[in-house]
Amino acid sequence: MTSFPQRFESLDTWLKTHTQLWQFDTFALLDNPWKNTYPELSALLEQNSLEKENDSFYAEVFRLCPDLKNALSFSKPDLLDKSPQRTLTNDVPNYVSAGIKGRKWSQIQAFVALTPKAESYVEWCAGKGHLGKLLAFQDGKLVHSLEWQKTLCEAGEQETNKLKLPQTFIHADVLKGEGQLALANAHCAVALHACGDLHRELIQQAIVANTDKLCLSPCCYHLTKDEFYRPLSQCAKQSQLNLRQADLKLAVKEVVTAGAREQRLKQLELTYRLGFDSWQRSARQQDEYLPVPSIQKAILKQGFTAFCLWAAEQKGLLHLQAQLPFEGFEAIGQTRYQQIQKLEAISQLFRPALEYWLVLDRAIYLEENGYQVEIGKFCDKSLTPRNWMIRAER
Repeated sequence: MTSFPQRFESLDTWLKTHTQLWQFDTFALLDNPWKNTYPELSALLEQNSLEKENDSFYAEVFRLCPDLKNALSFSKPDLLDKSPQRTLTNDVPNYVSAGIKGRKWSQIQAFVALTPKAESYVEWCAGKGHLGKLLAFQDGKLVHSLEWQKTLCEAGEQETNKLKLPQTFIHADVLKGEGQLALANAHCAVALHACGDLHRELIQQAIVANTDKLCLSPCCYHLTKDEFYRPLSQCAKQSQLNLRQADLKLAVKEVVTAGAREQRLKQLELTYRLGFDSWQRSARQQDEYLPVPSIQKAILKQGFTAFCLWAAEQKGLLHLQAQLPFEGFEAIGQTRYQQIQKLEAISQLFRPALEYWLVLDRAIYLEENGYQVEIGKFCDKSLTPRNWMIRAER
């Protein structure tokens, strides 16, 4: 089996070779950024309506660009060895899962089933401590749950006292290093969906604290204070890829669980935003994208003009409406939305590879610091698309 650094190197080369196809700002573009470099692929996008990307469409993509077929292999997971972990019984009493939504509870169960057994645990960025609660119930071992929101600590504490579980809550800001002592005194640190800088800090602080075992599922890599990605491992530091927050967002850009209504609203909002963007470029006579803040969904129901009035007010452009009315720009927004869908049908091929690149960077960094590391998927994608797990032991 190839080592993590070998895998990283081939993945890194492949991503670097095809940066044009995935490293661009969708909203800022009025045209296909790679149409001259990949003319046949560009022609395919022009002739397809692409209302839904399907197997025959991608078969044609792979025929035109055989090297893109590698995308399929990067979404195939490594397999985690399940034997040394616990067997979860399905008859956990209802009172243990009380107050936890069904999907979240299923994620927690799947995560705990693959968490290494230990004498004590630190639950990182715990929220109300749902993950720690199941660990404490299953193993009867002490769990220290770290959380920076005091109200969540108090709510979790009430629950664990009621159930008489060996779980304590520590009000701590882990980004300020306040989790260090807990990590030094625990055998295993766990984190389910710790975002961006939060899981980076866990890895770095656990190494310093000499924590025996680590089990985490990374999430939202783009939630970071850094404008550009700071690699952890020596391998990634040698990479020529320069990842921006927008690129890190692509690594997790995947709607698997959104309902039809939610998707329709999202499509409508994107169409309106693109239509307004085209209007503001013309009105200001400046060909550059102008970000507009988040909107209350109720405004979308009032139609395109209402959205534009709101957006123009947000950006101090209302006075330009008299010179250039909004009429006609909704249709331009729809055309641009279709164009973006086509470009994203290609850039989405790189999403699993980018996420794998980021997971490997973390795995290799842990190896470089004396850990034995396994990576793989802890549950099915339908339960959560963020299903990578990193398990490490000194």
